[in-house]
Amino acid sequence: MPYRHLPQGRRSMKPISLILALLVVASVAVIGCSKESSLEGTVPVSGTVKQKGAPVEGASVTFSPVGQGTARAASGKTDASGKFTLTTLKAGDGAMPGEYEVTVTKIETEGKALSEQEAKDYYNKYQKPPPAPKVKNVLPEKYSKAATSGLKATVKKGEKNEFNFDVD
Repeated sequence: MPYRHLPQGRRSMKPISLILALLVVASVAVIGCSKESSLEGTVPVSGTVKQKGAPVEGASVTFSPVGQGTARAASGKTDASGKFTLTTLKAGDGAMPGEYEVTVTKIETEGKALSEQEAKDYYNKYQKPPPAPKVKNVLPEKYSKAATSGLKATVKKGEKNEFNFDVD
């Protein structure tokens, strides 16, 4: 008998411990692999961004959830026709149902970025890194903050969630 050197109470503990450990591992695996997740449940969301009636290409659109629900922020970038599709977790998956404050920005750089060699030459000459190119939001600043944009959206399950924003 493999347990003859162990006290009587210890003989039965090893199989019970093993069974309990297997149950814990199986429970964690089942919970971890469950299809239900607070991050799932997104619905398709799309729309357009225009400025003075013209499509805005290259704008970042961000939906920030209002309140402390389980919703997460979602974002997208506009194409040449001003159209965007939101992403929360996977490309184009949309947003979770709920109320959102919306921001829209379009960042452009002024001047050109230096090549790696130009940056090294600058550093060798001035003993400091070259200045970064200046960036600028080409849309009105008020649209870059949820508190001032005035843009809101309510995403609803089972409905067509298409939002069109005009950022004068």
